[in-house]
Amino acid sequence: MKSKTVFVFLAVLTLLRCVWLSLQSIAPQEAYYWMCSDRLALAFFDGPPGTALLIHVLGLLTGDSLNLIRFAWPVLGFAVAWCTWLLARALFDEVVGGWVVVALNALPIFNEACVTMGPLLPTLFLTLAAALAVAHSREHIGVAWYFAAAFLALAALFRYEAVLFSFGLCYYIRRPILEKERRALIAFAGLLLLPMLILLAPLAWNAALGWVPIAGGTFQTLWLPRFASWGLGFSEFFRLFSFGMGAVILCGFVGLFRSSKKCDEYEFLFCFCGPASLWALYSFYSGGNITTALSLAFVPILIFIASQGTHRRFMPIAGSTVVALAICSSAIMLRQSGVMRGMWAAIASEINIASRDMPASEGGGFMVAENADQASILAVYFKSRLKTTYPPVFVAESPAISSQFALWPSYADFIESDKSVDEFFTEQKGINPFMGRNALFVGSELPQTIRGAFADVRSLRQIQLPDGGQLTVFLCLDYQTLPL
Repeated sequence: MKSKTVFVFLAVLTLLRCVWLSLQSIAPQEAYYWMCSDRLALAFFDGPPGTALLIHVLGLLTGDSLNLIRFAWPVLGFAVAWCTWLLARALFDEVVGGWVVVALNALPIFNEACVTMGPLLPTLFLTLAAALAVAHSREHIGVAWYFAAAFLALAALFRYEAVLFSFGLCYYIRRPILEKERRALIAFAGLLLLPMLILLAPLAWNAALGWVPIAGGTFQTLWLPRFASWGLGFSEFFRLFSFGMGAVILCGFVGLFRSSKKCDEYEFLFCFCGPASLWALYSFYSGGNITTALSLAFVPILIFIASQGTHRRFMPIAGSTVVALAICSSAIMLRQSGVMRGMWAAIASEINIASRDMPASEGGGFMVAENADQASILAVYFKSRLKTTYPPVFVAESPAISSQFALWPSYADFIESDKSVDEFFTEQKGINPFMGRNALFVGSELPQTIRGAFADVRSLRQIQLPDGGQLTVFLCLDYQTLPL
């Protein structure tokens, strides 16, 4: 493909994604990051602050319109694909670049990321920009390497795993570093220090929470395999990459490892994506999600596969078949995504009708959801016009910290006040402003923390889900907090 052809191809795809997006409702992940953008912090439970900060900046430009903000992601998808084309052409030729662009845009994980706000596309764009910056200056370390260090430092604000790419580039320039070349030493320092400096605040935030958001376990469990989760990990991997592409990418990583010493281009690709790929394998071994790190490392693997395949007779037929299957998987995924997005719009309408049956209470009623996804998406439809530190919809109180909702002000929290709560315990100055209020709880089942905190709880409305499940809207009267 020529540059003009690739540009037109990507522009048409971007337009189609924007049209699809304009016809769809909000996804829970989009709602969650939008809520985080209203409550900026040094870090968040599920990652660094970059995604929330980017949405916050876009909100300032669009009047905080979520429907407008999310159109930035198809444009980011265009930028990622264009950087992929430029990188493949710089390392090999236009034929390899054309195959990689087509394969990339066929992947379900990429198509989903192009229409759903999240950290993947900003991270991919910055890491590929770093690779592109040094692709033309692999033998002569100079200013381009300093730009690469800056790009990777910014990428670490979206995904912690982006730091692994800095390690890979440091290994790639190991020879001039050992020879103590001044520019190599400066590049080495920038590749290591800039991401660490930019992550000081997020890491301090995680340390204050006992590293729970990052570690997710204990020191002993870090070394133990979790066989029970392997099946789920494989199914999720092949769902996001499609079966054919997933198998090709796994084989491609092995082939890239074996070919990394044959030529400088292969060594560069392996050094760049190798640490993230190995981390993905470790995550799979320990029961984590293999796609978290591999979703950032698969582009160099695709470039290697395309460079190898262009010399094979079966490439046009085999490649076209694998890409066609990936496109079918993408279509199925987008259809399911559209159904789920429409479902939440219908659920919000049902809850709005149910809320009319909630008796008025002093201070107004409030809403509680079963989990963070439900609370986030409902918050979009029931956002209060009043500026408050409380989220529009709460998650049921729990002693476990499993999402950012556990760190935001909750209906179960007490606040300081000069008013005495009890005539006998005059030293107690904390009050709960939600005491005596009525609420709606939305969930598949009623938790004990809700049943025990209200004077009366009754089923109000049942909502059928497209997957056969069911949500129930419960009317909860007279909140009294849980007994000690």
